[in-house]
Amino acid sequence: MHYGRPMRRLSIARTVVVALLGLSLVLAVLAGVGVASLYSTRQHYENRLAQTFELQTAAGQLLAAAVVEEATLRDASGPGAGHERLEAKLAFNEAIAHARADAAGNVDDLALIQRIAADEAALRRLPSSAQRPLAARQDIATLSSDQLPRRAQARAKARSDTRRAVTTIAVSGGLALGAAMALVAVLLARLRRPLDDLVGAGQRLAEGDLRARVHVGGPLELRVLGSSFNAMADELAAALERLDVQRRRLLQTIESLGDALLVVDAQGRILAANPRAGELVGELTVGSSLADAAEPLPPLREALGSEVIIDRGGLTLAATAAPLEAEDGSGAGQTVWTIRDVTERARLERLKSEFVATASHELRSPLTSIKGFMELLAHGTALDERQREFVDIVMTSTDRLVDLVSDLLDVARIEAGQVDVHRRPIDVREVAREVLDLMSAQAREKHQQLELRAADDLPRAQADADRVRQILINLITNAHLYTPAGGHIAVELSADSATVGIEVSDDGPGMDPVQLAQIFDRFYRGTQRERGTGLGLSIVKSLVDLHEGTIDVTSAPGEGTGFLVRLPRAISPALGERAREALRGRHVLVVDDEESIAQLIVERLGALGAAAEAVGDGRTAMTRLRERDWDAVTLDVLMPGMSGLEVLREIRADPRLAGIPVVIVSVLSPREALTGERVVRKPIDAEQLGDALGSAVLARHAEVLVLGREETREQAASALRAMGANYDWAVSGPHAVSQLSRGGYRVVLVDSGLPGALERVAELQGAAGEERVAVLAYGDGENEVDLARLGAESVRLEDLPEALMLAIQQPSRPQ
Repeated sequence: MHYGRPMRRLSIARTVVVALLGLSLVLAVLAGVGVASLYSTRQHYENRLAQTFELQTAAGQLLAAAVVEEATLRDASGPGAGHERLEAKLAFNEAIAHARADAAGNVDDLALIQRIAADEAALRRLPSSAQRPLAARQDIATLSSDQLPRRAQARAKARSDTRRAVTTIAVSGGLALGAAMALVAVLLARLRRPLDDLVGAGQRLAEGDLRARVHVGGPLELRVLGSSFNAMADELAAALERLDVQRRRLLQTIESLGDALLVVDAQGRILAANPRAGELVGELTVGSSLADAAEPLPPLREALGSEVIIDRGGLTLAATAAPLEAEDGSGAGQTVWTIRDVTERARLERLKSEFVATASHELRSPLTSIKGFMELLAHGTALDERQREFVDIVMTSTDRLVDLVSDLLDVARIEAGQVDVHRRPIDVREVAREVLDLMSAQAREKHQQLELRAADDLPRAQADADRVRQILINLITNAHLYTPAGGHIAVELSADSATVGIEVSDDGPGMDPVQLAQIFDRFYRGTQRERGTGLGLSIVKSLVDLHEGTIDVTSAPGEGTGFLVRLPRAISPALGERAREALRGRHVLVVDDEESIAQLIVERLGALGAAAEAVGDGRTAMTRLRERDWDAVTLDVLMPGMSGLEVLREIRADPRLAGIPVVIVSVLSPREALTGERVVRKPIDAEQLGDALGSAVLARHAEVLVLGREETREQAASALRAMGANYDWAVSGPHAVSQLSRGGYRVVLVDSGLPGALERVAELQGAAGEERVAVLAYGDGENEVDLARLGAESVRLEDLPEALMLAIQQPSRPQ
């Protein structure tokens, strides 16, 4: 016998099919045997009945034939007597033959018939006058009478055989049913044991017992299921082991990081911190709150997605924040902070900037002398043609060096935060025309065509006109240098709902992807053949960033290059009027050491309905600020004693005064000390002062929560920045609800193009509770009717600033 090959097991389905077929076959055989037995009994009974009736009939016929023959034998005489006797004899013999045929198989009847035949034969030999014996008739009567008990016997036997057949069928059916039940029980037992094993192993695995396995057995399907379960358990154990290894590696990596990591919940409480956090921000321990720290981290909205530099404990730190989604995907408002020590980097940047600035300043004096004296030489008459050629070469090189030094000084000022950007509503079209007039002479030298295209209804931009002029000069100069003679340079001005666009394009050689990737790097030039410092585009990028704008470049080899700058739109005149209206009834403290200017500001604010009071020095200003509540402050920078910057720092350091809006009104406004503050330059423009101060007052109450798609973020942010509103960006619906539940928001903005925007609006309205929070849906008018039913206003992007200002101006619900 061969044992090496395992016996193939049947599947559950095949086992059941085979069992049912076998059972059906057995039942069919039993049914056939039972039916055949009943049929045989019935047939035998009917045969016996038929035989008895036929024998009775035959007995009757024998009796008649015997009587006829006896009469013939006794009475026959004459010529025809012999013939009659012969016929009677033949009739009797025929009756005997029929009787024998009917009694076939019955010995007693055959013997009786034989005796009747013998008696009849003996009777024929007697003389006709002799007495006839009655034996034959008696035997015939006996033959007939014997059939009645035989029929009764046949009937009894038929009943007995029928009962026996029915009993046999019933017993066989019961045995078959019992066999079927036994078969089902065996099948269930074969199924139950593996299934119980699987259930138990599954429960143990769910409870964390990774060693839980099942014995592979039973029908084919259960063996496959058992094998799959064991394979799944093995893979799960291996996966968890890999995860545990990765978790330990991640933990070791986090603990060995040179950056501090903090996990903070929605309430600002620290949930986790790595060892480096204890070195950089030692007081921020697990369980403490960010709000309780002596030197808190920057506001969350500033650190989300961008690096914020802070000075803390003598160190320069770079802090960034990112929302952390909960395990259940609910976005529970947790945040992970990354804090990096950039003290050395800041020191090196400072040294570099100081070196560039110092070197540039030191170079300007000798360069001025060289340039001046070379111009004198060039205008002299003592030089021959060869010498004059040398002087022209020196003057050209000197001009290039002057340009380089000027650009280096600009870069140094930008890095040091010494570049002032005084943003106010400007007409970009007028600035562009001035620059094109200035650059037209250079363009004519290369036979280039300069073109300006602008929309008729171009809105104003919120920008510094001088810096926009510098941006345009650098972009057009760059296009002029790289566009061949006879080329075309176009300046196109456009606008959208939140920005004003300035596009400078040319039909020059274009750039490949490698060049595009480096286009804004310092000292990078597309080709070394053209004259230039390689700093112009870097300066443009920095100036655009200072305006909180964007710059994009598109180019391809042989297809020219286009630079698109987008600057924030200025507040419309209607919004400016609303901002100035917000000053009515407000109390403003004017701080300026020049009495005439202070009085001028008081008069200007008085004309706008504000109650203004002037003080002439910083100490008095701080005293007055602590004596009563003020709605806003205008502050000069250059004051004797306590300067405006010191006053500003003291205001921001005092928790009770930190929220007061401050507008700087000064000739000098060092940008590095005024991050986030509004600036109005002297001499004072009354409209600009009203716009800046009114917007500052409104922005004090303009805490806005925004939930929207990434592609609409910049447009919404531009509108918010234009009016100086403070805003937080929510990354999901649950995160927005969590943020809103913390309170402090006056307006909620929901992108109407967001999937499920109506549901998000309803959720946020419910989260606002009893607080007066305006819910605005911004976009292109999607779902406007459905939003109206929810009580939420639908606002188009271009109307967003005005709608925000209206929402913020509504009085708050009494607390």
